[in-house]
Amino acid sequence: MVADTRSAPEPRASSSSAARQYKQFSGRRLSILLSLLLAASVSRVAKADEPSPKYAEVLNALQAGKNVKVILDLNRCTTADGGKPGPAVQGGLVISAFRVTAQNGISFANAHQTLDSSGHPVTEYIRHNLSREGKLTVRASKLAAGAAEAVNQGEFVCELPDGAKFVW
Repeated sequence: MVADTRSAPEPRASSSSAARQYKQFSGRRLSILLSLLLAASVSRVAKADEPSPKYAEVLNALQAGKNVKVILDLNRCTTADGGKPGPAVQGGLVISAFRVTAQNGISFANAHQTLDSSGHPVTEYIRHNLSREGKLTVRASKLAAGAAEAVNQGEFVCELPDGAKFVW
């Protein structure tokens, strides 16, 4: 004869006891969930402090003394104030001097003299800023000969490698 090894059914817990067990179980789950969310957000904050891979590549090339060029297609960039496409202008330059700061990223500029559409001499100033997030902001202004102040020509934000790309 084989003995019945099944245990006797446990008495049903009262509804308040079951509610306490549920709350305790939910509390443990909630605690674990909150811990996981906190760990994930700390990880994201740490990653947010790290520069984008594109930024790091450009910075490494500049610091290694490589001949770095930027090629722009402003039509594939957006205006900084409204997010509209930029003008159908393409151009490029060799970065001959640059500055790096923690808050502004990599900055470089170009100034050149040219003639405006009326044939009058102007100096164009184009400032570039590659943010640690990997977005290039381009600001253009021009100074007419004899004028006291430069006139803003626009500000554009370019995603890499769509509107701007760096080559070396």
